[in-house]
Amino acid sequence: MKDKINVIKVANTLAFTVAIIYLICIIAVWIAPEFTMAIGNYLLHGVDISDSIVERSLGYSLISLILGAIVGWLIGALFAFTYNRLR
Repeated sequence: MKDKINVIKVANTLAFTVAIIYLICIIAVWIAPEFTMAIGNYLLHGVDISDSIVERSLGYSLISLILGAIVGWLIGALFAFTYNRLR
């Protein structure tokens, strides 16, 4: 039993990590939209995302942050559950 990982702790940790990354990204887009668009282009192997960029409201950003954290929590829980089952 000592090799098992705590599903809730892993899920919470991933949700928190995703939320922090979303928050950093949201702030970066507000402060330096051109720079973050260039970074996005590099991360997507040169795909031009400039036509996809639209102005986001604070509400939109908060909803995306919350949804990202929820998805992160679900992925963390699935990962930990699967890890424990395969042990």
